[in-house]
Amino acid sequence: MEKNRDLIVVADPDPNVQSGFQKLFGSQMEVACFSDSDSALIFLKQQPGVAIVCSCFNLPGRGGSAFLRASEIIAPMAARVMLTRERSAEAVKQALNEGHAFMFLDKPSQPADLVAAMETALAHHRQLFKDRVLLERTLAGSVKLLIDMMALFHPEAFRRTGVVRKQALKLAKASGMKKTWELEMAVMLSPLGEALLPKQVLARYRAARSLTEQERDVLDKSPAQTQELLKNVPQLERVSDYLYLSARGFDGSGFPKDGPTGTDIPQISRILKLLTDLWYASPEAGPDAAAFEAMTINRRKYDPKLLELARDVLMDDVPEERKKHVAECHIRSLRPGDILVDDALTESNHELVLSRGHTLTPTTIRRLEHFHQTTGVRQPIRVERHEVAHKAVSDPA
Repeated sequence: MEKNRDLIVVADPDPNVQSGFQKLFGSQMEVACFSDSDSALIFLKQQPGVAIVCSCFNLPGRGGSAFLRASEIIAPMAARVMLTRERSAEAVKQALNEGHAFMFLDKPSQPADLVAAMETALAHHRQLFKDRVLLERTLAGSVKLLIDMMALFHPEAFRRTGVVRKQALKLAKASGMKKTWELEMAVMLSPLGEALLPKQVLARYRAARSLTEQERDVLDKSPAQTQELLKNVPQLERVSDYLYLSARGFDGSGFPKDGPTGTDIPQISRILKLLTDLWYASPEAGPDAAAFEAMTINRRKYDPKLLELARDVLMDDVPEERKKHVAECHIRSLRPGDILVDDALTESNHELVLSRGHTLTPTTIRRLEHFHQTTGVRQPIRVERHEVAHKAVSDPA
C-alpha cells in the first residue's frame, strides 16, 4: 500500500484482529481499534475524515450492520468493510443492505487477502472523496451564480451574504469547525425566504419598528420557505434543514414553535441565527460594542458560547499587514475585486443598487454604470482595495 497517514477504524472485540491490523497497516496508516460500537462511534464523531471503517458482524453494542449504517452518517466518505465468520446469505444481505458495506470479508483472512482488500477499500474512499469535492465545487459555483443573479433583482434580501459569510468563517475557525462547506452554502442561501416576503414587512423589521403578530409570523416562517425550495436539491438536504431551524432561538423562542432547544439545535443553525441578528443590530461599518450590547439584552436567544466567541473574534484588531486600503472612487475608477464598504444607492431616492460587502466583477461594475446613466448613483463610492498588486476576480457572466 502507498505510504500515507489515512485513518482506519477497526471495531472488533477479537484481540487477534486488532493486533493483526496494527501489524499489517500500523506503519502506513493510523489504525484505531475498538471493542464495541459506542466507543467507535464516539471516536468517529471526533475524527470524521476516516478512510476505512471495518466491523465484525456480531459487534457488541448495536451490532455490526447497525454500526456501519451509523458510521455512514458520520463519515460518508469512508469505505465500510464487514469482517465475519458468518456464512449465511442473511448475514451477507444484512451487511450489504442495512450496513451499506462496500466489501464483505470472511474471518479469518489471509494477510495478503486483507492487504488487497484494504487497498481496494482505500481506492474507493479516495474516489468518493474526489467525486464529492468535484460535486461540491460544481454546486458551490452554481449556487454562487444563482445568488449573484438574484442579488441583482432582490438586493435588499441578499445584501448581507458577503459580510456574514466572512464572519461565519471566522467564527467557524475559532470554534474548531473543520468542514465549512455546508455553513457557507447556508449563509449564501439564507436570504431566499426573505426574497419572497412582502417588502413592507422587511422594511418595518429592518427599521426596528413593531410588527403585528401576523407580520411576525410571516417573517418567522421565511426559513420554511427556503427549506421548501431546497429540500429536493441533491447535497443540499441538510443545508435546507439548517436553514429551517435558523430562526429558532437557543431558549426555544422563534420558529418553528415546536423545534429543538439549546445545543440540540444544529451548530450551523445557531451560527446563522446569531450572525443574522448581529447584522441587523450593527451599523454600516460592522459590529461594534453597541451591537453586542443589543444582542446581550436578548442573550437567551443565542448560544452563550457562540455569542461570547463572536464578540472576541469579530471585534479583534486586524493585523497591520492584513489591513486593506479604503478608497473613495467614482464608478469609472472601480476595479474588479474591489469590495463595497457602503451600500451603493441611487442618487435621487436612495434605492439600493448593490449592497455593502459585495465583491465587484466586470458585470456588477457595468450594472453600476447603467444605473448611473439612467437614474444616477451616489458618488464617490467607498471600496476596500488590497494595497498589494491587484488581481481581477473572475466574472461568472
